[in-house]
Amino acid sequence: MRVFNRRFATATRRLGHAETAVRLAGVYALAALADDWPDGRQTCIDELCAYLRTPYGPPPEADPPAAEQLAFGGRQEVHHAVISIITAHLRENARVSWRGHDFDFTGVRFDGGDFSRAEFSGGTVDFTGAVFSGGTVDFTGAVFSGATVDFTGAEFSGASLDFTGATFSGGTLHFVAAEFSGGAVHFGGATFSGATHYFVTAVFSGASLDFAGATCSGGVLDFAGAEFSGGTVHFTGAEFSGGIIGFVGAEFSGATAHFNDAAFSGGTLDFTDATLSGGTLHFTDAEFSGTGVVFTGATFSGGTVDFSDATFSGRRGGLGKDIATDPPAGLLLPPA
Repeated sequence: MRVFNRRFATATRRLGHAETAVRLAGVYALAALADDWPDGRQTCIDELCAYLRTPYGPPPEADPPAAEQLAFGGRQEVHHAVISIITAHLRENARVSWRGHDFDFTGVRFDGGDFSRAEFSGGTVDFTGAVFSGGTVDFTGAVFSGATVDFTGAEFSGASLDFTGATFSGGTLHFVAAEFSGGAVHFGGATFSGATHYFVTAVFSGASLDFAGATCSGGVLDFAGAEFSGGTVHFTGAEFSGGIIGFVGAEFSGATAHFNDAAFSGGTLDFTDATLSGGTLHFTDAEFSGTGVVFTGATFSGGTVDFSDATFSGRRGGLGKDIATDPPAGLLLPPA
């Protein structure tokens, strides 16, 4: 134990050094200690995450002094090295696995980072209040099994967050009150099963949200109170089996959502109290089999929801007699 404590103290001192090479040495020393010290592994992980939370400003303006550019480059190199080390320990081929541990990225500023193929089983991955400014944070092929991933209050400004092909089983995914200004969030081909994923009161302003080809089996995909202003939402070719896709109280203002070729089997698609002012929700060639589609209290003010080429079987999508016989202006239904 005494040896581990000495190694920990030495590594953490290096993290505060002015020289990039010394800080990098501290990062790798902490990672090696985490591998060798199971009882202190979470402590070492916490220290690495704490380094990421230290002030890390955006890149300097055009043509900065050489010293300023060099200092930023050093900080960026160490920052990305920490992310790479964490990811390497979460992949299937890791010599020592850090899966099941907690990772605290609250308030961290990301300008890129590679979490691809990482496996988060249990534990909490906390991005609360994190800032994503430019670059791509890559979660392609990542597996979340029973883990809680929290982006509550995160800010995305021109950044790309890529969950293409990721798997979510159990646990929860939170984007509550997150703000997306430009940029894109990709869940194309992702698999969601038996869990709840919250985009409640998230704000999408000119951003692209992509669930094309995703598969949702049970669970909840909740966009209650979300705001879509400009930008696009893609559910093209997605498959929903049971569960709830909820846009209760959501606002669509000039945004376009594509559900073309999507397949809904059972479950509920809920637009209760949603507001559509401008923009279009397209359901071209979508198929509904026994799915409840709810527009109770929805307000249409210049927006269009187009089911005219969709196919309904079973409960006719659960639209209800009042909507099916007297749809509000802007809600286009297929022929009876």
